[in-house]
Amino acid sequence: MQESPFMQYRHNNPYQMVARPHVARQPKGLDDSLHRAVNRRILDYTGTVIKQMLEYERCQFEEESPLLKPVPAGTLDMLPAKSYGETPASNFNTKFVHVSTNKIKCPVNALVWTPGGRRLLTGCQSGEFTLWNGMCFNFETIIQANQNAVRSMKYSHSENWLISGDDGGGIQYWTTTLNKARQIPDAHRESVWDLSFSPSDAKFASASDDTTVKIWDFAEGKVEHQLSGHGGDVKGVSWHPRKALVASCSKDSMIKLWDPKSGKCLTNLHGHKSTVMCCEWNRNGNWILSGGRDQVLKIFDIRMMKQLQTYKGQNRDITSICWHPVHEDLFVSGGYDGSILYWLVPNAVPQADVRNGHETAVRGLAWHPMGHVLASCSHDNSTKFWGRTRPGDTHKEKVKMEDSFMPTAGLNVPQSLSHAGARSNVIPGLGGSMGSPGGFSSRGPGNFHHQGGGHHKRPMERSHDQDRKRQRQGRSSRWS
Repeated sequence: MQESPFMQYRHNNPYQMVARPHVARQPKGLDDSLHRAVNRRILDYTGTVIKQMLEYERCQFEEESPLLKPVPAGTLDMLPAKSYGETPASNFNTKFVHVSTNKIKCPVNALVWTPGGRRLLTGCQSGEFTLWNGMCFNFETIIQANQNAVRSMKYSHSENWLISGDDGGGIQYWTTTLNKARQIPDAHRESVWDLSFSPSDAKFASASDDTTVKIWDFAEGKVEHQLSGHGGDVKGVSWHPRKALVASCSKDSMIKLWDPKSGKCLTNLHGHKSTVMCCEWNRNGNWILSGGRDQVLKIFDIRMMKQLQTYKGQNRDITSICWHPVHEDLFVSGGYDGSILYWLVPNAVPQADVRNGHETAVRGLAWHPMGHVLASCSHDNSTKFWGRTRPGDTHKEKVKMEDSFMPTAGLNVPQSLSHAGARSNVIPGLGGSMGSPGGFSSRGPGNFHHQGGGHHKRPMERSHDQDRKRQRQGRSSRWS
């Protein structure tokens, strides 16, 4: 049999096509299962960084980054998230990239990116740590952390230590190689829901269902102060990014500010009508973001000790929140119904959303340190990765992509799309709709909404000839 020209390498030809080994033709007689072709999606940020370095000399005197062309070729000109400081909409990560599940399926309760963003670490209900590759999202390794379910994880600011909390009330110390360095089995009487390091990493705070917040000396592994005052389970805790100030939220619908040196409560922030599930400081040190079972998010400004803004848009309880690492006024929230919403501080309505991104509650959200990928975990046993919408993406392309890459995710992707709206209301490069109340409406898998004015819907499997015929009929009926 004559060898294909694509399999021949010519050393004197600088431009040639050579078939990769994993897609080459298999020799006859060998087991196909041993030589199965693997086509894996890779989302690498190094290309955008190199592009930024090459464009630095030209762009350093310009106030804004050059605009991207609304065509697929514009992807080559994309820059890192920090290059779009004045346009946070470019980092609404509504594009589904990959779903990762363990071989033995179990709910995923917590997740955190490793220092540098090369891997994603998830904590499961089975008490296991799972490492996923941060670029091609494949499985790397699994570690049995403890016998109880992993409930929370947090890296130190120095990126040298990881602490985790479990359902049995224990706290563990881990090195960067995931070797257990210390274990505090009776840190709390009940589940440890959240952990937070001080700016110096010398102390850390833990929140538990036993209604207490504890301040720990990291080196000694001993309690310095036990903060008692909440009237219910404490669901979240967050240490101020620069000061000795700790915020905690609880089932008693309150947010408390504590002095970790004296252990005294400084003030109470009222505003929620039900359990406050999560709270987190903004990196500017002035805003506290909170979300609860009353289906609203709130931002409190500690300079005035008043509520700055209320955000409504979630249809169920808010279970997780996360600030963007680059854009100060961009944050994301996850709901009990599996939806993921993107918000901007000045606007009280969601700017982009992924309805039914998960089948059940979103238990954790974590941005990649570069800000170009969002990871989410849920009780539907999956960890999902969401990326930036690329230039030239349309509604049609997004639905086809999600339908082809998520055949086993259990999501209901509609098979119809309004043809007129898909062409008239698309914002090039964002894949959003101009008819949405927030200015954008990038819909994710499971509930693809359309807000255009078209009225002729067509299945995506029809041929282009039938599409053009439908379009002509639609125009004639519209203007008759």
